Amino acid sequence: MTHLQEQHWEKLFAFLTIEGQSMYGIWTVYSPEMEVIKSSQGIRNLRPNADKTIITHTNHFPSPDGGTLEKQWQIEKETCNQPDGLLHPADPSKRGLALVDYGSSSWLPRKLESGRSFSVELFFKHKDWNTSIASIYTENGDLEKILHLREHLNSFPSSKTSEEITNLSGNWIGTKESITSDLKNSDAEEIREIILDPTNGKNDTFYLPDGVVVNIPRKLRVGEAFEIVAGKLVAENEYKRLTAKYDDSGAFRLLISEVFRLQD
Repeated sequence: MTHLQEQHWEKLFAFLTIEGQSMYGIWTVYSPEMEVIKSSQGIRNLRPNADKTIITHTNHFPSPDGGTLEKQWQIEKETCNQPDGLLHPADPSKRGLALVDYGSSSWLPRKLESGRSFSVELFFKHKDWNTSIASIYTENGDLEKILHLREHLNSFPSSKTSEEITNLSGNWIGTKESITSDLKNSDAEEIREIILDPTNGKNDTFYLPDGVVVNIPRKLRVGEAFEIVAGKLVAENEYKRLTAKYDDSGAFRLLISEVFRLQD
């Protein structure tokens, strides 16, 4: 196993203690017209073994009748820690990637393929909170829905969300870094301006509650390069954004993390 693979496993799971971690979430699904299709609760638990070489990932979904639907996977370092990211046993066609630490990470397909559904999930962690945004496409490449997952450590978040944001005033300075499909990290660089649509209108922009901004195409086509973008105002003075870039062959190439902070 290479040094880059070892380093990447640490980024993904070093934060876990032997007791594990449970994130309590509200999972809200939106249509492309921003109508709420479904909203439900879910609990994600990650628990490592003693030397953190096996992570047990369990999802619990409480049902109205008092029961619980459970799904569980074993993420083994020996088999899942690949040279191009973390293989999840639930979907071997995807890879998990982390930048810096678990604070900015993603689950994404290795490639867009004709006739197969496609979804990219981007994660933003801040203190005891996690926000996950999944952009989900049909087998024909049409945007089907957007999943907005709000999670809090050890207790469900309030059903009340903060407002949408359509602009950010003030002097925001950012730091940008990236990781390639072969786990190579770039040096950090400074960004002197914040623009909520970094695609300059190429993608559609969706403003979700809780300070989430999503910039994604309505349609994906094999043969056309594209990018999936989501950002989150994680604090009054901090905005995080992730961008997954795919080339014109449909292959994943780059995950970019940007962290902007409001200057005094």
